[in-house]
Amino acid sequence: MRRLIGELRTQLKYQIIGPFLILAIVVAVVGLSIVAFFIARQQQDRFDNELAAATRTVSDAFLAQEQANLDFLREVAFAQRNDSIGAPAVAEAFRTNDVAGLRIALEPFFLQGTRRSDVRLDRLIAFGRDGRTIADFERPPQASDTYITHDSFDLSGAWFTPKVLNGESDSRGDKYAGLIQFSNTQTLYLATIAPVRVDTEVVGGLIVAIRLDGLLNTIVQQARLDGIVIYDQNGKVITGTFGNITPTLTLNADQVARIKANPDPFGQTLFTVQIVNGTEYQFAYVPFTIRGSRVGILATARAREEVLTTWADISPVLLMITLGLGAGIAILGLWVARRITRPLEELTNTANAIVNGDLQRRVQLSTATQNEIGVLAQNFNRMTEYLIKLLAQVRAEAGQRAAIVESITDGIIFTDIHGEIRSINRATRRLLGLDDDDPIPRRLSDLPLQPLQEGIPGFGDQRAQDLFALGDAFIRLSVAPVKEENGTLLGYVAVLQDLTEEVMVDRAKTNFIGTISHELRTPLTVIRGNADLLLRGLAGPLDEEQKSFVESIRLHANNMTNLISNVITIANLDSGSLKSNLEPIEVRRPIEDAVWQVQSQIKAKGLQLEIAIPKKLPTVLADVDHVRTIMIQLLDNARRYTNAGTITIRAIPQPDMMRIEVSDTGRGIPPHMHEQIFERFIRGEGTSEGINSSERGIGLGLAIAKQLVERLGGTIGVESTPGQGSTFFFTLRYADDSASPEKPATRVESAA
Repeated sequence: MRRLIGELRTQLKYQIIGPFLILAIVVAVVGLSIVAFFIARQQQDRFDNELAAATRTVSDAFLAQEQANLDFLREVAFAQRNDSIGAPAVAEAFRTNDVAGLRIALEPFFLQGTRRSDVRLDRLIAFGRDGRTIADFERPPQASDTYITHDSFDLSGAWFTPKVLNGESDSRGDKYAGLIQFSNTQTLYLATIAPVRVDTEVVGGLIVAIRLDGLLNTIVQQARLDGIVIYDQNGKVITGTFGNITPTLTLNADQVARIKANPDPFGQTLFTVQIVNGTEYQFAYVPFTIRGSRVGILATARAREEVLTTWADISPVLLMITLGLGAGIAILGLWVARRITRPLEELTNTANAIVNGDLQRRVQLSTATQNEIGVLAQNFNRMTEYLIKLLAQVRAEAGQRAAIVESITDGIIFTDIHGEIRSINRATRRLLGLDDDDPIPRRLSDLPLQPLQEGIPGFGDQRAQDLFALGDAFIRLSVAPVKEENGTLLGYVAVLQDLTEEVMVDRAKTNFIGTISHELRTPLTVIRGNADLLLRGLAGPLDEEQKSFVESIRLHANNMTNLISNVITIANLDSGSLKSNLEPIEVRRPIEDAVWQVQSQIKAKGLQLEIAIPKKLPTVLADVDHVRTIMIQLLDNARRYTNAGTITIRAIPQPDMMRIEVSDTGRGIPPHMHEQIFERFIRGEGTSEGINSSERGIGLGLAIAKQLVERLGGTIGVESTPGQGSTFFFTLRYADDSASPEKPATRVESAA
């Protein structure tokens, strides 16, 4: 037994036929069940439709009975005097309170109504203006040619009496109908009530009543039903045709709510199935309407023998078909599975041999096997040979790549998509001071890297932002994603480039330039001072030609002094010796200091200088010297590139920052140069004309202004259109801004 179970679990043929057999049987059962279901459903739908149609017939019968009652009441109420039997007019008899005459007049109508198939009259009542009955004729049950009369009783407390006697009308007129039980009997009637008028005066009322139980039995026969039940609005049984069982057929609150929620009495029928006297009946429920108003619930019932018989007839047939299909599918499946599994066993044995190291093993199949499995075997052999060759090639290429990576002098680090370091090369171990058997860092962020903010290569270019100190070495870190051709991310590769020598050379260069600039500034100061003294005549009078020579000396000395000052500022920024002292300041003070230093040069060029600064401005968090230097650079730039017009200074408070503008009416700047002019050694002209101009610079002023603004946590930019002047602006933080100035730095977490 265990062996059989083991084969069933491990043998492919059984694994194929087992699910196949189960699936086939399930499909057969499901398919046949669906067929049976649809047959039964079709039978049930037909049964439901017939029951719903019978229900509509019952409702129509009640409407027809109500209309017949109304027509009969109209005949009675308007009956004229009949001298042949000595009967007065009905309305006149009511008016004169002629009780005997009224009874004579009503008797023929009552007898006629009991014989009419449309009226089926059981009781005719006349009541006077005091609400008491005047005449009351009733046909006894099971009798057609005789009648009895009832003594007078009071109807004034009935719901319809005041409405009729007061001549009230609603949207359906002045006649009323409903289910009524008179005080002198236990019988329930379907009654219709109408007023009797003389001219416009109501002189009494007439009631036409049919026993409800008799009416229901008649309708059951006409509609070919097995029963009818009438409920009140709350689902309680009023009457029905099931005898003593009828009161037990109550409805629950949910069923009552569903029936009441139906806006169309025949749009959605509620069906239930109940056992009555051992027989299964299906009930259909619709609102019960009298005189256009819902007064309760109407239920019709038919025995479900027809539906149950149909299902009982088809069940044995379905079972036999299912068993036959299952047996046939099992036999066919075993034969098919055997033909499939024989060659597959050979494939399995060959694959196991190759896995165990027998790389020379190949699939051997008979020449008769030319189907898909035969093709699979041939391709398996080809694939095996190709994979053996590919494995040798991959091993060779992998060894070659590993040797290349190990021989690279830059550090190489590979991380997975989660930032976990997977491998490093020998150069990385050297930079980190790790031996071959030392564990590698877990993540890229675990490397002891310290961002370099000052003293880094970049004097002749923009400052590099990806340099770090790693022990005594300076390295550049670059991180890039590693992706497959389809864009799938495999991880990240980080390159550590050793720039220690370049950093040291750049620092030496920066120190050298700073030293030379300081040495040059001293003699230039002497030359500029002596030129001023000569121009003032302190060394004796000068003629015009001498003054021209001395003025040229002074002008060029000033230009050289400004250039050297800019070079010294750049050197101090790169070396880290220029410090920032942030404190709350009034922005007007450094602006006025800057204006005082450059206004003589602006006036000497014939330009106007306008200052539009409000008297009261909020304090800003800045360095006075830095703001002064920024303003000098922007004003000097505006002076150089404006030949005529005005230079305007504005301070504009904004919600988050203070904005300071320097506008000119110069030549303007092309849009493609708006970003470049803030780089070092970039000038606005871009032509040889600027190089030979007497106002030429070396393109450091705006670069200095940009670095100083960024140190203060602000931004700088330009708005310009060629031929329409330029507006340079920068922003400063307010003194109550607690945020720190942003300093650019490379994040080593980019691969994390």
